[in-house]
Amino acid sequence: IATLSITTLLKTGSENSIDRLLKQISAFLTDIADEYKITVVRSIQKLCLTYPAKHRVLVGFLSNFLREEGGFDFKRSIVNSIVSLMRAVPESTETSLLQLCEFIEDCEFTQLSTQILHLLGEMGPSTSAPARYIRFLYNRVILENAAVRAAAVSSLTHFAAACPELRASILTLLKRSLLDEDDETRDRAAM
Repeated sequence: IATLSITTLLKTGSENSIDRLLKQISAFLTDIADEYKITVVRSIQKLCLTYPAKHRVLVGFLSNFLREEGGFDFKRSIVNSIVSLMRAVPESTETSLLQLCEFIEDCEFTQLSTQILHLLGEMGPSTSAPARYIRFLYNRVILENAAVRAAAVSSLTHFAAACPELRASILTLLKRSLLDEDDETRDRAAM
């Protein structure tokens, strides 16, 4: 019932009431099951599409819950919401990418990490400061499992191909992956 009330408030609220609503929802979200959290996340996504000027506040709110406890489906719903917002509200791209980069620093789900890494490779090179994402990508190359390392190497190559000013530095990083223990990672680095 409380979830239904919150989603109704989010659907009927005005742009001026968003900050107040988010404060109230924040305390409530920690106490409910993941399936109800997913419903609230979808409502927040719709709210951001309705009021795109509030994208910073709403993406920040969603990103905070990426760092909280929750299962795969809950985290995936947040990531998918942020990605769809980036596509619908282009001015949210850089803020959203940075929030997702912070999330993959401690992400325990390989599928989400690889999804975000591929997104970074796709959208990161066209941002105003693509160099800021290289550290996050390379950290995944040296700290993660084989699937995530391979995805990070692929994303680095997208940056090298699209950003000539970063190419020499990225090639130096990629050469280190030529000796990776995983075949896929080595092959992607060699390509």
